[in-house]
This record gives sequence, structure tokens and C-alpha cells, in this order.
Amino acid sequence: WARGRETAHDAKARVNFKVDLEKNEIRTGGEEIPLFSASVQHSKSCSVLVKKRTIIPARSECLIQGIPEAPGQFRYAVTDFPSQVSQKGVLVAATLVDLEMEVIPVRVLNLNNKPKILDKGDVIATCEPVVDIVARPQGFSGAQHLQSTLENLQILNEEQRTAVR
Repeated sequence: WARGRETAHDAKARVNFKVDLEKNEIRTGGEEIPLFSASVQHSKSCSVLVKKRTIIPARSECLIQGIPEAPGQFRYAVTDFPSQVSQKGVLVAATLVDLEMEVIPVRVLNLNNKPKILDKGDVIATCEPVVDIVARPQGFSGAQHLQSTLENLQILNEEQRTAVR
């Protein structure tokens, strides 16, 4: 059935795609992409506390200054809203934060028709650890990405190409 079609193995070889389970990474086009390790799944999340008493106006969005409850567990994290009843009606934006900063900005939205008062020390967000942040390699340009995408479109039939456009 593979006659006239590119197999997955051929495609991996063409784009120099390798999976290295010993090093726990994927390599493609000179870029190394770390995979999550099993030990990270057991990492604890941490809480972000309100740094000073803050009033969030009714039906509004604002940035609140937060501080990590237990600094030093990990450096980078993604904020999320806690499951505490006291913060009902307040949403927290998922944001990548650096827990080594003096102040952690937490974007919140008060959905209530009344102002929400947050006292110093209240838990405003939880943080899930981020293992790795992979940056785009220096030598990779948008033009190369476009060319790569166009080459990938060549394996589609005419109906599929029309749907993509």
C-alpha cells in the first residue's frame, strides 16, 4: 500500500527527525526538543499569594502582585486559578511566570457584580512547574518554515490542498 506514497520512516529521514529515548528528547533539523520526564509528574504545584490587599472592581480585569508561597521549588511555572471557594467568580489567566522575580504578575478577571477584596496572603493562583522552555533556533527563519510547510502540502491530494487554503 505504500507504493507511490512516502512512508513515515521516509518522512522522518527526509526531515532529519530522530527520537532519542535515552536522552529523553526529539531532534529535528538541528533543534533538540526535550521530552517531559516521569519525575516531573510528581513535582508539587505551588501557590501564589496576594502581596498586598487589593480590591478588584466589579466586572473588570486587572493585574495583581503576587509572591510564591514556597519559593525555590522550581523557577518557571504556569499560573492557574485555585479551586478555593473564597475566590469564586474570579478567573486567573494561564501565564508563564518566573518564580524568581520579586513580584509575580497575576492577571485576574472579576466576573461578579460586586468588587472582590483580596487580603494580603490570600491564595490567588496555583503554579504548575514548567520543565523546559524551548526557543526557536537562531538559524530558523519564517521563510524556511513557510517552505517546509509548502513541501508538506505536496503530499496532499487536490481536495485536501483546497481545504487547507
